[in-house]
Amino acid sequence: MYTLSYDTFINNNDICLLPGINPQTIETCCDLLQKNRETHHVFFYIPGGFHNHIAHHLLAALGLGASSSTLKHIYEKQTKIQQPLVALNQKNDFNAEKCLGNDNYYHNYLEFFENELKNEKYHGSSIDLIEDYVFNKGYLGLILGGAYHPFIHLGYALEFQSKIMTIEGLAMAAVDRINMNEIVEHLNYDQINNDGNRTALEIIDLILNDRRFDEMIFYTDPRPKTDTFLKRGGAPLIAEYARMWKVDLNEARQISILVNTAALRPKKEPRLDFFLMHATTSGLFLDIIVHSLKNKENQLKLIRAKFAVDLFITLHVDDQN
Repeated sequence: MYTLSYDTFINNNDICLLPGINPQTIETCCDLLQKNRETHHVFFYIPGGFHNHIAHHLLAALGLGASSSTLKHIYEKQTKIQQPLVALNQKNDFNAEKCLGNDNYYHNYLEFFENELKNEKYHGSSIDLIEDYVFNKGYLGLILGGAYHPFIHLGYALEFQSKIMTIEGLAMAAVDRINMNEIVEHLNYDQINNDGNRTALEIIDLILNDRRFDEMIFYTDPRPKTDTFLKRGGAPLIAEYARMWKVDLNEARQISILVNTAALRPKKEPRLDFFLMHATTSGLFLDIIVHSLKNKENQLKLIRAKFAVDLFITLHVDDQN
């Protein structure tokens, strides 16, 4: 069983400790995270790809000082809608590189990444495992797919120093939607990539006046509209603008909030969009993920990729409403 350390909490400057956090509540949270890992699938509604949020809810509540009884109540309430973890597929049927995007192999990926974390190459280091897979094995686009849920999961993993969240986050990335890979691939990280010279707001203004986006997606298009946008050539256009941006972590954080509030319309009832909401909540983990990465170039790659996906989600949502 993977546990969270009380001493780690006390000494971790990235965690804001509130009254109520104690060894008992941490132990309760660990038990429930382990139970969720062993019992439930990553999706509570598999055909729609709706995510299991138990782990996110538990850790957020723990950080806010929830009691053990409150944590148990959260788990018991959320477990009612979850799907069971399906049995492992035969090892001969599973290939970690070829089964990407197939949620039937979630259990296999859990076992795979648990073994990878134990591999002498990583020595149990969550960040070493994450950094290798994200930047050397094609997972950068994957962790930003599925409305940012794998990215958020890994953010929790690094904030709370949770190995179980690391394993689940990478397994989730492996079986979630793989369409964000197309955007990341067009960022051309394999080529000499000089930083741009535009601010984020300048780029958004340019996009709003670029008529090439007019034919990318329509309100009447069938769902999922994200795939429609990409099939019509949206990925290279998004990447074109993302490459213009002068990477700035503080600005990336601000944009993740602005794209959400920009969905509001004058004289209309406030309505925060589901997808843009996740652009904002994932932005809360930018700092800890970026600063955990050991390679400076990887830090810049991640920030630009997050910005590119934020642009994509903004355009995709704008044309739905």
